[in-house]
Amino acid sequence: MRLTLAFLAALAAVSLSAQTPLIEQGRAALVRGDVDAAIDLLEKAVEQTPKSSEAHYYLGGAYGEKAQKSSMFGAARNASKAKDELETAVALNPKYIEARFALVQFYAFAPGIMGGSFDKAFDQAKAIKALDPLMGHRAYSSIYSMQKKPDLAKKEYLDAIQEQPTSAKAHSWYGQYLTNAEKNYPAAFAEFDAVIKMDPAYMAAWYHIGRTAAIANANLPRGEEALRKYLAHTPKENEPKLADAHYWLGAIYEKQGKKTEAKQNYQAALKLNPDLKQATEALKRVS
Repeated sequence: MRLTLAFLAALAAVSLSAQTPLIEQGRAALVRGDVDAAIDLLEKAVEQTPKSSEAHYYLGGAYGEKAQKSSMFGAARNASKAKDELETAVALNPKYIEARFALVQFYAFAPGIMGGSFDKAFDQAKAIKALDPLMGHRAYSSIYSMQKKPDLAKKEYLDAIQEQPTSAKAHSWYGQYLTNAEKNYPAAFAEFDAVIKMDPAYMAAWYHIGRTAAIANANLPRGEEALRKYLAHTPKENEPKLADAHYWLGAIYEKQGKKTEAKQNYQAALKLNPDLKQATEALKRVS
């Protein structure tokens, strides 16, 4: 069940002006971790605008969030609702890449009894690649990762870079893969450095430098500087959230033995997202 990862990572590339107030309110509830409020608002949005692919997409994401936090029975029920809403979003707008990518994640990570299917995941990845080759590579890589085929997963990112060598996005995604899948932190730092050289304003790279520094327990001063730079920025919808940036900055301070600064950042993370469990656990360690 990795629908939430794709959903919150994107939170859709839809302009706010294109959304109804109910959709925007539902988005805001999701960002602050209030899933029940988000579902209530987004159900009303779907009722109000049943032909809105965005309303169905966000409601699908909210149900996915709810499934992650539910018991086995509740998870199955909410996962089914998430799938239905995402499929409806794609049916209403076949070019809705974010909704298709969320379906890739759902089909690839959900068990078969909940509607998971690698064949359906590949169908969505193929459709995405026809619309956006870079996102297509990312979609295929996520499926191969779930199938435990790391060589194929890695090849998708390398192919993306070969096809578009000056794409900051392609290098950033590969850097994240190196951090998360291979734990190859020096190579990951090199990819993020390449991103910054190409486009210093690509703010997600600064966030990932800090996150990788915290995970690797390496280059901590640089990680601190990068996260401070990111925290001075107002993230766009598809960029990492400030709550996560505060959490990783807190982790860096904790590793440096600076408990006061670590505590302040964990508290800041929880203020922005009270549902951030790792920040709650970290705060107990430094309090």
